[in-house]
Amino acid sequence: MQIIPAIDIIDGKCVRLTEGDYAQKTIYNDNPLEVAKAFEAAGIKRLHLVDLDAAFGIGSNFELIAEVISSVDIKVELSGGIRDDQSLERALATGCSRVNLGTI
Repeated sequence: MQIIPAIDIIDGKCVRLTEGDYAQKTIYNDNPLEVAKAFEAAGIKRLHLVDLDAAFGIGSNFELIAEVISSVDIKVELSGGIRDDQSLERALATGCSRVNLGTI
């Protein structure tokens, strides 16, 4: 079994949604890079990184996500708003090791 921690991002912050409701979010940390580095320091080998703004089609945290991926030595699987060739190519360009495709 492999346990993979996740960082869900809205407006550049680490969040958790209540029952998947975008309007009901709890902010856990203002700095996803800091959280990713803490996971790395704890020995985590894989991270699930989710751009919820992109998933809901209301924005993007792409630059922040690319920075997180390039700043840690963890395999990252990326999710959120990846629904076409262009968004897939953009996701792969971050250097992530896996991409989860959304509904096309």
